[in-house]
Amino acid sequence: MTYPIILRKKVLQSLEQGMSVRTAAKLYDMSPTTIINWKKDISIKPIVRAPRKISNDALKQDITDYPDAYYYERAARLGCSKSGVEAAMKRLGYTRKKKS
Repeated sequence: MTYPIILRKKVLQSLEQGMSVRTAAKLYDMSPTTIINWKKDISIKPIVRAPRKISNDALKQDITDYPDAYYYERAARLGCSKSGVEAAMKRLGYTRKKKS
């Protein structure tokens, strides 16, 4: 959970006024380790995620070229896993073909 920068400053201000880390942790209901880490660096760190393996354009083109293909066939063409194709299609709003 990310704490707002205002709360971080308030906690560090309490420490500057003489409050101990353990007391501040109990008062603000958080871990003492969190407060110690804030003393080192107060900034909020961005979450870095790995890039997606399947590009949206490549998947859309594959769906256009092969509309009746199975997930495992798309995965072989796009160089990824079957579950990766499922997740990418769900992300784009496509559903698998239903039997009628």
